[in-house]
Amino acid sequence: MNKPAQGEAPHVGIFWVAQTDGGEARLLAAGCPLDQAEPYGDCLTYSPGHYKTWERWRRDKTIDPGRRALARSYEYEDWPRGRITFDRGRDRFILHADRKLLTPAMIARIQAHFRLPKVRTEIQSDLHYQSTETPNGLGA
Repeated sequence: MNKPAQGEAPHVGIFWVAQTDGGEARLLAAGCPLDQAEPYGDCLTYSPGHYKTWERWRRDKTIDPGRRALARSYEYEDWPRGRITFDRGRDRFILHADRKLLTPAMIARIQAHFRLPKVRTEIQSDLHYQSTETPNGLGA
């Protein structure tokens, strides 16, 4: 999934923002609607995770060539990344992300991609998602 989520239903998933050879900060994402999400404690989440998805993108020759080239040139933890989960008990989507991605413009881009309702979405930085690379336009 790299196109905006299908329909109006919000999605959970994982994402990266990586820089293309042309210098564009590209949102790379994979996800699913809530009715296809996996339970994880009180939350619903997308599986597989970042590592397995990145490795599949490296190997799968049917993947978009630009995405495949990025996956083959970098490790999955190099670019800023994050995850969208859904907390069933609180009826809230949680956007967990590398703090580099927590700019108003990037948050809006991620929310639009996953069709997240702004009033029911909580934004959190997550130390687990620290990266070494910074795409153009995100700042240092």
